[in-house]
Amino acid sequence: MSLAERIRKLRNDKDLSLDDLADAANISKTYLWELEKDSEGAKKPSADVLMRIAAALSTTLADILALETVTVREAPVEIPPALKEFQKRMEAQQTPLTPEDLQDLAAMKFRGGQPQTADEWHQLYFLLANSTRKKKS
Repeated sequence: MSLAERIRKLRNDKDLSLDDLADAANISKTYLWELEKDSEGAKKPSADVLMRIAAALSTTLADILALETVTVREAPVEIPPALKEFQKRMEAQQTPLTPEDLQDLAAMKFRGGQPQTADEWHQLYFLLANSTRKKKS
């Protein structure tokens, strides 16, 4: 099944119109329509767009991209020094990370690596937070 077909199927399964999903994902209806009609896979939506669509559909990127997933057992994760620095920065700004946020960030890897500075952790955190935050009505 193509990306276009998966997005359309997930949208229809949630009984959402193109307008509903476009509004919830904060993308244009035209772009969403183009993505759903792109059976050739010519469109290459950004990770941010895909994450917003996934959040609006209450699903994961893995589901949208038809990636295999595995369940890992909960285990303590070592907090890298740069992440500890970012955690202290957030506490100083009166916006502390939740234990779940910290655990999720520490477990996150992209192409086998992690951010190396507090600034890079900050960018990653806010990209994820802004991409998954629901629009307020």
